Parts: sequence; structure tokens; C-alpha cells
Amino acid sequence: MAVLIALSAVIMITVYVITKDSMAREAESRYEGIILHANEKIRGVLSDVYVAAINNVNIIERDIDDPDKLQAHLERMVSQNMYMSSCRLIFEPDVYPEKGHEFEICAWRDSGEMVRGRQMNENHPDFQIHSWYKDAFKSSEGDWTPPYFDREASRQLTTTYATHIHDRSGRKVGMLGADVSLEWLRQRHQRVDAENHERFEKGFKEQSYSFIIDNDGSYLIHPDESRVLKKKFQEITAQSPDTLDDVVARKMLQGESGSCRLQNDGIDSWIFYSFVKYAEWTVVIVVPEAIIYHNGNMLAAIILAVLFIGLAIVYMLCHHFIKKSMRPLRRFVVAAGRVAKGQFDVQLPEVKSREIDALRSAFKDMQISLIDYEKATASKAAMEQELKIASDIQQQMLPKVYPPFPERTDIDIYGEVVTAKMVGGDLFDFFIRNERLYFCIGDVAGKGAPAALVMAMAHSMFRSASMAYASPKLIIEYINRSVCDGNDSCMFVTFFIGVLDLANGRLLYTNAGHEPPVLVREGYTRFLYVDNNIPLGLKSDWEYTEQKAFIDRGTTLLLYTDGHTEAETVSNEQYGRNRMRQEASRLAHRRLDSRSFIKAIQQAEQTFVGDTPQGDDISLLAINYKGKTDMKHYHRGFSLVNEVQEVSALAVFMRSVCEDMHFNELTTAGVNIAIEEAVVNVINYAYPKGSRANILLEVMADEEKITFKLCDDGMPFDPTSVKNKDVAQPIEKSSVGGLGIYLIRHYMDSISYQRIDGQNVLTMTKNL
Repeated sequence: MAVLIALSAVIMITVYVITKDSMAREAESRYEGIILHANEKIRGVLSDVYVAAINNVNIIERDIDDPDKLQAHLERMVSQNMYMSSCRLIFEPDVYPEKGHEFEICAWRDSGEMVRGRQMNENHPDFQIHSWYKDAFKSSEGDWTPPYFDREASRQLTTTYATHIHDRSGRKVGMLGADVSLEWLRQRHQRVDAENHERFEKGFKEQSYSFIIDNDGSYLIHPDESRVLKKKFQEITAQSPDTLDDVVARKMLQGESGSCRLQNDGIDSWIFYSFVKYAEWTVVIVVPEAIIYHNGNMLAAIILAVLFIGLAIVYMLCHHFIKKSMRPLRRFVVAAGRVAKGQFDVQLPEVKSREIDALRSAFKDMQISLIDYEKATASKAAMEQELKIASDIQQQMLPKVYPPFPERTDIDIYGEVVTAKMVGGDLFDFFIRNERLYFCIGDVAGKGAPAALVMAMAHSMFRSASMAYASPKLIIEYINRSVCDGNDSCMFVTFFIGVLDLANGRLLYTNAGHEPPVLVREGYTRFLYVDNNIPLGLKSDWEYTEQKAFIDRGTTLLLYTDGHTEAETVSNEQYGRNRMRQEASRLAHRRLDSRSFIKAIQQAEQTFVGDTPQGDDISLLAINYKGKTDMKHYHRGFSLVNEVQEVSALAVFMRSVCEDMHFNELTTAGVNIAIEEAVVNVINYAYPKGSRANILLEVMADEEKITFKLCDDGMPFDPTSVKNKDVAQPIEKSSVGGLGIYLIRHYMDSISYQRIDGQNVLTMTKNL
């Protein structure tokens, strides 16, 4: 009986502990997901501003000799980037003597969402005390500044991406600073905390709260705003008797992520923290332990009560059965004793066979339990072997035969995945269907076996959805619904899907929070403009956007995961997108095949980080589109964002087209003027101020003519309806405008306009 009671107690305690821990882990996963989502949002915003800044450096340096043009560039940057609160150009003394000894200009968005700009005068106080300027000017690379209070523009807590500006001789003459106000982040944290209190923490005296600290421990966001920029996390933890919070503080300052149970203001709590690599901040959420274990305690108590009642019933039944079955055995023992004493006249009672069978069954159950225990121990010893098998299976899922399409001359592809653990969460894939290349790259938030499982599901969904749909938008929405279904662990996946028409280089693509690919071509290397959609797995009904671009022949599309750009040296310096773009631009002149290109990109990153072990999976995929060279079926394309600095890249493309057509210098100049006028007209007038979009230029030629088709999805406008400008009329009597369409008509043999599926389509033809 004592054994039964002890066994029952062990079972009940085991069930209680397992249930409680299981529910606690679910709650922990929920709060870990919250900080991971915040981390991803911060990185997305900073990424957009970073890309905008580095993509504008070239246009600013192009006009470096004309300071009067620079103000317009800053105002355009702010108007086209919703998270860029302001930006500024600060120059070294006497760069522009005509402007004064010191020269700084800035642009900002005011409270009415109007973009304003001005030149600072020499006596304004900020010029001499910019804490970030001198350090940034001395550094070799652009970087984010520590947050500060911007007294001149936003009058809010601000961080700035600062990068160098050079003159035509390559000398550093100043800094471009792109500012991000942290007000949106403060409001977001307040909203998330309020949602947590409403959904998960009703009725609790103590509730969770989140905050953000800088890499020196300074509070950037906190419910108690008196701490912001005035106190440090390690100073607060030093005042508590709990030493665990001091350990956590050190880990945060070292750029680690994790969780820990500790005392917070005398309350048993859990703290979850996630390091934001781009900004070197740490997102933190503190949750009272009572909230973490509440659901587990309730469910475990219910299960325990049901189990206790069941065991009580079993106990009473067993007690009755054993009492009844032991009577013959007791008589047997008494009789056996008498026989031993010589009382041979005593007859032994007959023990019923079913009672012996019951005893045998009990011993058999004990034996089975011992066997199960031995099996569990053996399975643990075999875990590493199973992980190795899982790693092999995962590698088999990825493309592994290169070149993948040896019979084709129009495409060259190569990719690699390097996992940080035995199994990882990065993936890429590609295949050709109906003369279209379907490809993807993705990165699951996390590492190890859980990330590998999500990776396998996303890979499978990509294959199946791509066989059913030709639209990357529909493919990615199908995958998103599948990932969201049953995603209790709140894992998410950044994903990029493209469909490349191999006949003409037309690319349809959809991005889900992934890193922007790089277009690499001799003459220009730039990031592909992507919409800021959320990653997969966060919201099942999210409507993703589909974008269009052209990949010109000879262009390599480089796709990567953030493990590559965030690879760090032993001193925690990141490789960064800027170094990657510069290396890709350098390699473009060598015209390498895709395998050699990826190997060179990898080698540059490995040389930078040295022997430092990587902390994240790294994936690289290069797609070199060679196109068709048959001049009888000439077809090329070019895509650009509606920003004036893109015109320089357009000029490189047009020069290549004119060389293919063997145009003389006069014809080349005329065609270039006509196309540039048409494109600049779209950039300046087709879209509302501040919006960004792709503009597509398609070029087709046969033996008789060359046709340029310019497409945009801006406001409807028919340039052919504009009357010809009378260029013979004196300037003082001439009306403003109309010269651009005059030049297009002059240098082209025919032009026509159509509005098709919400797009402006301007067709310009030149007879050969």
C-alpha cells in the first residue's frame, strides 16, 4: 500500500511539474516573440533610413561643387522617407568660403508633416557641440550615433546615421546625417504594453513593462520617462540585493540576448532581452513571475484535482481487490508454517490461479517501466547522431548541383548556406517553369532545430505554391497563412520571392521583411527598392505588395541573409551592408561567374571577421542574368526608383543600348536627351510628394526600329496631349513648361500614350 501511495505521489508531482512548466514555456515564448517583433521593427526602420542615406551620397557628391543645389536633395530625402525625421549636411570649415567659415544645412518634417529646410548661421550653438560629428568624421565607415536630444529639428530623442561626403579629389569634406526620431518607438512600446495588460494580465496587481537601453546601459525608452538618458540600467541593478540582475546587465552590455529569472523591485520576475545589432540597443521586457506561471498553475491544479480523484477511486478498488485476493494467500502462509512445524495433517489451501496471474502482471509492469527508462537514456545518447542526420536531410533540401541549368546560356546561378549550429533556419531555392525563374531566400528568426522545422515547412510551401501560382504576391501570402497556422511559438520568417522572365529580364518580386537584394553591374551597383512588408508568421491576413523591375543582361542579383552583413569581428564591429555593396561593386568590373562571385564575397567577409565564430546562419545567392544576344530579337530593360539620383544609372544603361545599336555620337546624344526628359518628368510629377515607386523602361528592337516603353503607376497623364512649344518665340513671351515633350518629339520618330491596368505607358520609337 505504501508503494502505491508513493507511486501515486510521484505521478501527481510529475504531472503538476510538467503541466506547469509547459504552460510557462508557452508564456515565455509569447513574451520572447514580442521583443523579437520589436527588434525586427527597429531593424526595418533603421535599414530603410540607412539605404536611403547611402543611395543619396553619390548624387550629393555629384553636386558637391554647387552648394546651392544641396538643400533640395536633403528636403527630397526627408519627404520620401516617412521614418526620417530630418537630415543634415555638415561641412568642415572653409569648404565653401562664400557661405561662411562654417557651413551646415538641414531639412526636417514639422508637426504639420511639411518638409522645411534652412542653412544654419555660423553662430548657432549646435555646430560646435555636435557630439556625434567629430567621432563620425574620424571613423572609416558610416555608423549610427548614440541617441541624443535634437534641439534644432525634431526636438525629440533622435539617432543619426552619419556617413562621409567627399569632394571630387576623394577628400573627406563633411558628413551626411540622416535622423530618426524615437518618438514612434516610444509610442509603439506604450501601445504594446497596453495590449499585453489588456489581453494577458487583467486582474494582476503587478504587470509587465518594456524598455530599451543603449550599448552603455542608458535608458532610451522606459515607462518612467525620468530615467531616459539620465540613468543607466546597471546603476539601477547595482542598488538591488539580487546579484543575478548584475549578471544580466553585463550580458546586455556585451550584446547578448536571452532571458533570466530574478528579483525586480522585490518582485519575482522574468526578464527577456534581445540585442538589436544595427543600433547596438537592447529591447527588454520584464514580466512578473505570477503572470508567467498563472495559466500553468491553474491548469495544473485542475489536472491534479482530477488525477487525485481518479487515484482515490483506483486506491479504493485496489484495496478491496487486494484484501479479497490476499485471504487465500494468508491461509497458504499459515498452513505452510504449520507444515514446517511438523503439523502434517494440515492441508494446504489451493491458491487460485487468477490471483497468481495478478501478481505476475504487477511484476511485469515494473519490468516494462525499467525498460522504458533504459530506452529514454539510450535516446538521449543518440541525440547527436539524429541531429547530424537532420542536418544532412536539410542540406539535401537545398539546391546542390551547380551549374543547375548547364544547357542554358542565359542564366548563371550559385548559392551557399553556412549554418551557425548543426541545423539552421536559412534557406534558398530556385527552379525554372514556363521559361520563368522562380527563386526565394529566407531567414527564420532563431537557430537550431525549431528554426530548421520552420525552414523545412517554408521551403516545402514555396515549391508547392510556385507550381500553382505565377504571382510572387500570391505565393508569399499562401506561405504566410501556412506559417501563421498554429504558430504558437511566435516564430517568424523574413522572405524574398522573385519571378524572373528569362525572355526579357522582367522581374516580379515580393519582399516580406527581408534584406534588400543588390543589383550588381559594371558601372553601377545599388540596392533594389523593396516595400517594407512584415515577415511571415505574424499576421495571417496581411496583404503583401508585388513590385516590378527589370534585370538588364549582364547584371547579377545578389541575395543574402543578415548573418552575412552582421558578421562581427572579435571587437563586435559588424561587416555591414556598406562594405558588402562596395565589395560587390569592385567585383563587378571583374565579370566573374556566379560561383567565383559568391566565393569572393565570402572571402571578403571572412577576411574582415578573421577567426571569430559566427553567431548566425549565413546564406548567399547570386543570379547572373545574361539574357539573349540575338540582335534580331533585341529586348532589354531597366528599372529605377523615382529619385533624381537614379538618372546617372539610367545614363549608363542608355549608353550601353546605344552602343548595341551602333549609334553615332549625335544620335546617341539625342536619344539620351529624349529618354532622360521622359523619365525626369515621371520622377517629378507622377507621384505624390514623399512616395516611392519603381519606374520601368523596356527597350525592344528589330531590323527597322528601336522602341522604348516607359511604364509607371503614378497619376494619369498623357504627355502627347501637350502642345508643341514654340521654340522660335522670344524667351520673355514663352510660357513655362513644354520643352521636355518638344525634345522627345524632336528626337523620336513617333510617340504614343496609353493607360493600361492603372499604369501610364509611354511608347517612343526611333527608326533605324
